[in-house]
Amino acid sequence: MAKKKIGIYGQLQSTANNKVEDLYIIVDEQSICFSVKNIVSNEYVAFEAFTNTIENNGWSQLVAYLQNNSKLIQAIYRDIHFVMNSSRMILSKKQQISDLTIYLNELNIVQGEKYEEELMISSAGAQAVLVYSVPDALQSLLSRIFPTGKWRHYASFLIDHHDETGMYIQLFENNYILLIHNDSQIKYLQYQNISGDDQNVYTILNACKSIGMNPNNMSVFISGYNELEHVWVNNLVSYFENAAIKNAPESGIGATLNKEYPHHNYATYFIF
Repeated sequence: MAKKKIGIYGQLQSTANNKVEDLYIIVDEQSICFSVKNIVSNEYVAFEAFTNTIENNGWSQLVAYLQNNSKLIQAIYRDIHFVMNSSRMILSKKQQISDLTIYLNELNIVQGEKYEEELMISSAGAQAVLVYSVPDALQSLLSRIFPTGKWRHYASFLIDHHDETGMYIQLFENNYILLIHNDSQIKYLQYQNISGDDQNVYTILNACKSIGMNPNNMSVFISGYNELEHVWVNNLVSYFENAAIKNAPESGIGATLNKEYPHHNYATYFIF
């Protein structure tokens, strides 16, 4: 059985003749979140999070549950954005070819071969592309409800909106994205599973070492931090020159969100 973890709602203003809100549907292996942004005020005005319970896997029951329990699913939107939040992705060199097989082969070599998935490519700066895939079953389920939805990867938004030199860590329930920028160039981009406290710190510091960057001369920006669950972060930030914990925006529904969920677990869903 699936469940609804959170629902915070502001006033939606879109009409058929005046569409002013975008819906971002963020999907990972066990959860689907709806984040609604007013493009005129540039504020987030609604948020819902649905998740599978331990005994349930896959998206079918989860999508069926949110169809019956979401207050946002029938609203009017300007654009629908499907956001794939999956570790099955790579950053690759942009090729001057029309045949995408080279990207598919690279993805399968690095992440393992899978079938019944659609290959997706998006730009990641002048010289790189983000390569990922979307399962056909998930594509079919969401497209039936939102036929105009278009896919992008979560990391693509992260790249677009975070280009200052430093390390960016986006924490989720079971994993995190690690992005390192230096002089407007992407030096490192990878998902990591959340592990033991010492292992988490070692993995992140080793990422710096692998690209020849010293954390003592870097800033680290962390979203999704929960002080009760991520005790290891306190140790991690001591290795960096500067550290900043980012929460959800205070405008729109952010003030309510940050008050009711003070550990900023959901800050990672407000980067669009």
